[in-house]
Amino acid sequence: MSILGGLTLFMLLRQAAGTGCTATALLIWFDQNKDCFAQCASLGDYACVLSVNGKMTDMTEDHRVASANKRARIARSGQPLKDGEVHLCGLNLARVLGDRFLKEQDSRFSSEPYVSPAIDIAKASTAFAVIASGGLWDVITMKKAVQLVAEVKELCLLVRENNGDNSSADKIASRVLSEARNLRTKDNTSVIFVGFDILRTDPCITT
Repeated sequence: MSILGGLTLFMLLRQAAGTGCTATALLIWFDQNKDCFAQCASLGDYACVLSVNGKMTDMTEDHRVASANKRARIARSGQPLKDGEVHLCGLNLARVLGDRFLKEQDSRFSSEPYVSPAIDIAKASTAFAVIASGGLWDVITMKKAVQLVAEVKELCLLVRENNGDNSSADKIASRVLSEARNLRTKDNTSVIFVGFDILRTDPCITT
């Protein structure tokens, strides 16, 4: 490798070391009685909503600098935000993965994830989760997302009964994503749909 090539690689690696991201992980497990549980960990503007028999539960926490809980945490650190201040070093998030150089400049950033309580999902219940990036939640509330899923689930059920189509998970995620685009979201948008009814029919779980 040439000196120029080595220097370029070094600069790229150095730049990558200073980048950051957000993340949300939904852990789902079954006990020996095949009872289902779900728990979520999150950093940043990805969010997860869980619906069990129509009851909605926010499995994540708002980590934007503008949120009341983040402003309170920052105030407890001894370096409170000024009135109207909604960014730290140009970012609107107070909890992120990475961004090492920014964290060296401002100790008010945190890499500690929010971890939700574990939710018990009874066997007889109807449940699903929607995990999505900030582009969705900028234009759609969690309540609206749950309503959209319920509508598409009902439509997919009718289609499956008529022609045996089992691709409802993809259709549901695509429908929610399309709604965000129709509402002109300006941020990157990813949507994941998790159907607990589908999980219960997985032979790896039921056997």
